[in-house]
Amino acid sequence: MNKAKILVVDDDPICSSLLLSVLGDDYQVTTVNSGADVIEIASIQQPNVIFLDIMMPGKNGYQVLKDLKQAPQTTRLPVIIVSALAEESDENLGLRLGADGYLAKPISPTEVFGILKKYL
Repeated sequence: MNKAKILVVDDDPICSSLLLSVLGDDYQVTTVNSGADVIEIASIQQPNVIFLDIMMPGKNGYQVLKDLKQAPQTTRLPVIIVSALAEESDENLGLRLGADGYLAKPISPTEVFGILKKYL
């Protein structure tokens, strides 16, 4: 059986490693540390879910989210924001821009698997 594909976009290696260790046994996980190449990678890989950080150097997560939702080849991919920005206004902005879910850091494996059930 093919494993579902998860794309993790986070410049913090600790957060990426955490998601990789939580998901790696059950899913095919790819991690990238910047938003620069996300459209290209997501277009090629067509992940089942994208976990996206907001605070990244260069192109931030909100910009990446806009790009993902505007590109025809990635517009339907579920995007879950995973961010240290935990204010309701941050979550509302992410959801308005097209995010399918929002997890505030620090995340728990239970939260991650719970949100994945909605999209897989």
